[in-house]
Formats: sequence, structure tokens, C-alpha cells
Amino acid sequence: MPTEAQILANRQNASKSTGPKTPEGKAAASKNSLKHGLLSSSDVILSESQSEFEIFRDEIFKELAPQTPVETILVQRIVSLSWRLKRTSFLQNRALDAVKLDHPLTWAEKNRRSEVPYKERNSPDSPENDPDIALGRAVIDHFSESKALDRLLMYERSIESSLYKTFLEIKNLRSPKSPKSNEK
Repeated sequence: MPTEAQILANRQNASKSTGPKTPEGKAAASKNSLKHGLLSSSDVILSESQSEFEIFRDEIFKELAPQTPVETILVQRIVSLSWRLKRTSFLQNRALDAVKLDHPLTWAEKNRRSEVPYKERNSPDSPENDPDIALGRAVIDHFSESKALDRLLMYERSIESSLYKTFLEIKNLRSPKSPKSNEK
């Protein structure tokens, strides 16, 4: 339990911390707690390419060619959901790679690995030093190892479901009304 003096000192120190002042600093600080980006409010996270996203978005807009403001909103949603679905797949693969590297090797793998010189195994190009593997480990840590893949699959199913519903909404908007529905 902190003493009154510690509480007072903490309050004085906190009053000196003002946080970022510039829009750039605030934008960077807003991403401080980003772990996997599946629930991110922005479409592109720090580890992704904004230009790749823009190309992806433009291709989908060109293919779906929204004609109304509502269709435009739905196509924007399709872009966002599709991009998150790609991210989920990427994270699943990185998590599986990390699990593979972190689990004890089988006897055959140990023998094969011992044939690889130590220098080669510990080079910057080694899979153990791959930043994507570090990302996979972070995902596993965040979701508590045993449930990491289950959680990623849960997100994937949720995103797929939303994507499917959004496609159906566009289809329903574009389909002509049946003659029977106009008679009522």
C-alpha cells in the first residue's frame, strides 16, 4: 500500500507528464497499445503498407463500382473487412511459424538441425531472427499460448460473416424489386 508521501509524489510527477502535443505525436501515441490490429479503428496498422492498402482499395472499388452513397459505404466496409481478413491469415501463419520454432524438435529434426553449422543457425537470416516470427510470438503471448489459434479463428469467422452480410446488402440494393413486391 503506497504511503501518503508516495501518492503525493506520484501526483506531482503525473502533472509534469503532458503527453504528445503535435498531431503526429498524438497519432503515434494512439497506436501504443496496438497488439494485433484485428480490432483497430484504422484500416492500416504500422506493420502494413499504406500504398499496398490503397492499391487493394482501388481494385475493389473499381470491381464493385458503387453507384450510390450507400453502396459506397458498403464497398468501404468490404475493403476494410477484406483487409482485416488478410491480416488475420497473416497473423495465423506467423503464430504457426512461432509455435513450430518454439516447440521442442522431434528427434529427426534435432539431427537435421545439428548438421546446420552454429554460425548459420544464428545468422541474421535465420528464421529465429525473423521479425515475422517475433510478430507471431507476440500474437501467441497476447492470446495466451494455448488459445491463440482458436482466438484468431474466432476473429476470422466474425470478419468473414460481416463480409458476407455486407456483400448481400449490396446485392439486395442492386437487385430489381420483384413484380409481386410492387403490387402490395
